[in-house]
Amino acid sequence: MNMPNRKTGIVRIHVYELRIGMCVSRLEMPEHESPFLFDRFDIKTQVDIQSIQAVCDYVFIDVDRQNEVDVALPAETAAPQKQLGFARSFEQSARTYQQTGNLIKTVMEDIRFGNQLSVTAIKEAAAQCVDKVLENSDAMLLLTQLKHRDEYTAQHSLNVCILAILLGRELDFSIEELNSIGLCALLHDVGKMKVPVEILNKPGKLEDDELEIMHRHAEFGRDILMAACNIVHEAADVAYGHHENVAGTGYPRGVDKTELSIFTKIVGVVDAYDAITSDRIYQKGRTHLMALDILVKGMHTEFEANLVIQFINCIGFYPQGNVVELSSGEIGIVAEQNRSDRLKPKILLILDENKNNTNERILDLATDVSDINGTPYEIKKVVRPQDYNIDLMKLFHEGKFIQNYPVIV
Repeated sequence: MNMPNRKTGIVRIHVYELRIGMCVSRLEMPEHESPFLFDRFDIKTQVDIQSIQAVCDYVFIDVDRQNEVDVALPAETAAPQKQLGFARSFEQSARTYQQTGNLIKTVMEDIRFGNQLSVTAIKEAAAQCVDKVLENSDAMLLLTQLKHRDEYTAQHSLNVCILAILLGRELDFSIEELNSIGLCALLHDVGKMKVPVEILNKPGKLEDDELEIMHRHAEFGRDILMAACNIVHEAADVAYGHHENVAGTGYPRGVDKTELSIFTKIVGVVDAYDAITSDRIYQKGRTHLMALDILVKGMHTEFEANLVIQFINCIGFYPQGNVVELSSGEIGIVAEQNRSDRLKPKILLILDENKNNTNERILDLATDVSDINGTPYEIKKVVRPQDYNIDLMKLFHEGKFIQNYPVIV
């Protein structure tokens, strides 16, 4: 989403972000082509949303009018029980995530055993990911945090796909471009299926000859995708070049940024981010903020600086699924962003100040709420969920992210 105009309160959003109660200022299309009688109108029904989605990709909404609509809502919407904002379509997003993850595992195994790549299925999977990211980016971002070490390669490919689509949206990519970058990202590591399992899953440091074979996965991936029919040519470029860097010191060719496509540079950034934050056989994943620090330090040498900055803009400093320790000592999970202040998200509290289980409730840092001692809540630091025996996948399967919770006021 673009930043609002400070004077007018007008924000440009994708049509899949539209919600009932928003005020449309104008559609991003020629006025004479608009099927609506007036440029400015309130969205009152789901049919209104579907009608807009049928004719354009982006609209401008009046945030000030949006706030007026919010104030006018019935009093019961401000009751102390609250469902997380993305919960309504979270289950659909999770279903897409799981189905796509299963498909990627199947595709990877097919390639390992010498079977043909199913391009049609992969294209459909990428398109579904685009739809869900545009419909509910918060939920999809949260799903990328549900790490499962034993399924790293398939899950990593899916996470890179989602993160690449999020970054592409931040860069105002068209739907066609988002579908293409999603496809490229899903298949960027496909060459690893030609690397011997004993090297791919080795728990210790690779020997020089083993490392040389591992590095060849970029070449293997290029060859697999060049042999596939009806696939975008960028996919082979991304598979071959996602470990190159802008200074020309990457592999396998050592080319610099002048020879790398925008898709390759995007996948390079999000691939590194997800790899850094994931538990793997030979290393523990690091926190989100540690990963951002590595990306920032790698600007101009490993990564395109502007893409790192835009990536941070689109996922924020405290994205969904991050586990944080608060100034009170309590532990919670970042459950939702506050669009007005990305540094003050909504937190689902799960452990008390003594790190014992507690009754889950929502803490909205944007409301400047205080703890039992009267001290305003703040995020102290981001922590690894494993350090507090927090299993995000288990919480997900228990439905913790779609329940109604009391709100701390």
